[in-house]
Amino acid sequence: MALNTRRRLDVLAYRGTPELLGDAAVYIREFDRGVTSLWRMFDRDYRDYVKAEEAQAPHSVVVNALRCLTGGYAAFDPVEGFLVTREEIDDDTLLAAFTLMHGRVLGTPIDEIDLTAPPRLAERIAESKQEQRLLADYLHTTETGQPDAPTWVYNTVAWDLSRRIAERPWRVNGREIALRVDSRGGLIAWQDPWTNKSGTAEALSRAAIVMKTLPNIADPILLVSPTVTRIQSRMAWARTVLVEQDDLARPIVEVAMAGRSSVRRVSAMALDVLARLGVQQSILRHVQDRVVRETQAQEERDKSPGQDTVWAPESAPAPVIRPIQSKNFRFPIGRGVGMHHLRELRRHIDEALGDALVTTTRVPVYFEGRNFKQLDLDDLLPDPNDIARSLDTMGYRQLRIVCLWNTDEVRRRMLDGLRHAYSANDCPGDGQPLDPADGVPLALDGDVISAVFHRVPGFLDHGPNAGSAEAIAHVQLDCGPDTLVGVWAETEFTRRGDEEDFEDDGDEIEDDATEQATSVKEDEDAKFRARRTLACAGINSQFIIHRTPRKPRKGRKVRDYPVIHSLLDLHRSLGIIDYRITDVMVDQLGPHAPDAVAHCAVHVRRQSKRGKDRTAKICITATVLKPPAHDGQAWTLHGWSYTDPTWRPYHQAQAAFHAKDYPTGKMTELQDDNAGYKKVAGRVDGALADLARYLGGTPYTVTVDAFGSRRLWSGLHNNKQGEAERSGTWLPGSTIQPSDRPRATVRVNKNADEMFRALGITLLDENGEKVGDGDKTTNSLFRVKSDFGDDSFALITVPNQYDGQGAGRLGSNKTRWTADHGSDVEGELRRNEMKDNWYAMTTLGIFPVAVKDGINSHKLAVMTARLCHQALAWAERTTYPAHLHAAAKMDLDHPQYRRTAAPSDSAPSDVPNDGPTGDDELQ
Repeated sequence: MALNTRRRLDVLAYRGTPELLGDAAVYIREFDRGVTSLWRMFDRDYRDYVKAEEAQAPHSVVVNALRCLTGGYAAFDPVEGFLVTREEIDDDTLLAAFTLMHGRVLGTPIDEIDLTAPPRLAERIAESKQEQRLLADYLHTTETGQPDAPTWVYNTVAWDLSRRIAERPWRVNGREIALRVDSRGGLIAWQDPWTNKSGTAEALSRAAIVMKTLPNIADPILLVSPTVTRIQSRMAWARTVLVEQDDLARPIVEVAMAGRSSVRRVSAMALDVLARLGVQQSILRHVQDRVVRETQAQEERDKSPGQDTVWAPESAPAPVIRPIQSKNFRFPIGRGVGMHHLRELRRHIDEALGDALVTTTRVPVYFEGRNFKQLDLDDLLPDPNDIARSLDTMGYRQLRIVCLWNTDEVRRRMLDGLRHAYSANDCPGDGQPLDPADGVPLALDGDVISAVFHRVPGFLDHGPNAGSAEAIAHVQLDCGPDTLVGVWAETEFTRRGDEEDFEDDGDEIEDDATEQATSVKEDEDAKFRARRTLACAGINSQFIIHRTPRKPRKGRKVRDYPVIHSLLDLHRSLGIIDYRITDVMVDQLGPHAPDAVAHCAVHVRRQSKRGKDRTAKICITATVLKPPAHDGQAWTLHGWSYTDPTWRPYHQAQAAFHAKDYPTGKMTELQDDNAGYKKVAGRVDGALADLARYLGGTPYTVTVDAFGSRRLWSGLHNNKQGEAERSGTWLPGSTIQPSDRPRATVRVNKNADEMFRALGITLLDENGEKVGDGDKTTNSLFRVKSDFGDDSFALITVPNQYDGQGAGRLGSNKTRWTADHGSDVEGELRRNEMKDNWYAMTTLGIFPVAVKDGINSHKLAVMTARLCHQALAWAERTTYPAHLHAAAKMDLDHPQYRRTAAPSDSAPSDVPNDGPTGDDELQ
């Protein structure tokens, strides 16, 4: 298909060319295998010392010390085998630092470590040759032309680039913003924080600069990702602290705090190492001194419970210390910087880098298509005839919705939702009361769809007896083999009044922090206990909570959309597929008709260690959209899970998965090895072999998330594109019989740290000259023009929170520096823009890999985009295509899935993932 080069997508990304990197240089020591072997022995000794099989020697001890000794920039990777600094470091200092680290980590008191008798590991590291290298000289490529620079280049490329950008002030919205650099190579508006109206809370504008790759693009790509960093007033619970050094020309240092309680501290090991090296007044010491002062002041206050005043730390300790808020507690400054901020930052970077930005640094992204049908909010619920068709295809005659309630308010909302969804036959029309007695079935669509209500407070109330099977013993859940049963239940998500939605950043969290945010012990939460009880009975469930009534806007219909979305999610849990999936499957895939190919999706996620459970968990779920066997039938959804490794209809697979605990696994962030990856990939391949038999010879494709699964299959990596397939776990299905393998693998990537930020569309003439601006925002599919090989694609989405009803497109024409703090004075009511979240467009990368049978990769990409746009249980797009979204939801709805976890274990971003359904209603 011809490329449309007249409409270019502008992105906040640059090609990492030698011209752009210029004369940026670092000092590096590369270690041979002898050093890495010595480190592995050191790791083993540390595990023996702490008596923990999964423990690792904390090399951050020496990294923090070296940052204090070398001006702030240091990167050390004992596995990859390198130490990189921006300033030169002498051998004697390095020998002493590693000797002290080695002894202190293994339990030797710091004063008893003999610097004249260093361990062999420290000697070998200090003996290594130190070289100054230009980064531009190491932009290597593979034989197939893919970028393949050494790891240390990726870790250090932003150090110099950010300093060049920060050399001149950023002029935006009539202000001059002085940018500072941080120790990671990012940018911080350190002297220009955003504050609330009273000045009692602040947040910082930050921008990370990271180097990534895109498939079949010869240069690595530099991505710029602006964010809002909220600053908390106290050190308690802070995991990370930003510290300004005495020399303002040096970077703001990001210090990771140690400990797992509310009082976190600077690593005592790092402080001891610096003290023995003669560095008493380091930034680490300043941070620890503040922790001590705050702890002592709090203890004094606790001794005087009658005091009403709340102690606060001094406003400007030297050097300036700013603890980062580690959780999303309610805060008077919202998340997200807005579209105008992104565009203005790109303009500033272009001006700052100047001549280095030759035309080849632009990432070539062009318009591909926008043929996506948008459903009206009032048309979300499927027609009852569609439900009947899906039920018939699945082998059922009837659908029974069992409504479990406790409060009159939620019961009324359920009834209103059912009447809106099934306003036909025996269901009363608008204006007529709908008040069935408990236990008496209510016909919603003739004899096909019915509901029955039961008030079960003992089952739904939080507490140690919540969700007991005895509390619903009188509820008829088995209605015969011809009836599909789903439970729609009320739940109460309790929380203290001073917190907002609680999200996880992927690190370990504490049980007491969880309970602090919800005021309910996790093992006494009725929703999760009830879901497990119902799953053990083979029944899927969805939940809905209380909701504060909202006044309808003038001229708008009154709709309880959380109820509608909750019903939709119940349909998804039951595997009901309506006409929307049929409408998506319209393109011929090589020799295969649109309705002759099944589409599988595999979801892989690591559940972080937490609380007293120090064992990581692995979760693998999979789904497949199976085409209809006969005309007039519907597509069907089927599932598989790691705990119930059998392909079966989705509702059965999900219930079986939710009825069991997560299995233990070896998928921790740093301890995995190649054998572990192969074992997990082999389990997935076994599932695909079973799927081939389950489908009875129907060809199929596989969709996976690039970020979550790349460790399992090396053939998914960008630097492996163009290479011949290798033996072993190269791609999903590579180890099974060729006839059973997928016809294509579609790789998607939603990770905000790995995909470029979209800014808008620029219109070009036939000569490539700019002739005007197109849409400021877009919901289109774009093609990333490759330098060789197949193109990749990007689906750009405007989140409904940014563009939806009443959102106001915050941040479209201003930055937070000119945001309105609002007013509640009568006659002068103004919105508090600073408090609201400001959203930007999201990017989903789509790249078909290993396409066979003459299937057109472009058509696969368009189909994947349509499966995102045409969600099964949501008004807007979902981040994942429908089948991968369904696989991820199996996991997300699991009773053991942390309610404090984000919708994915990726790093948090300024933009939301999938919108909330009734089941995830935390509003």
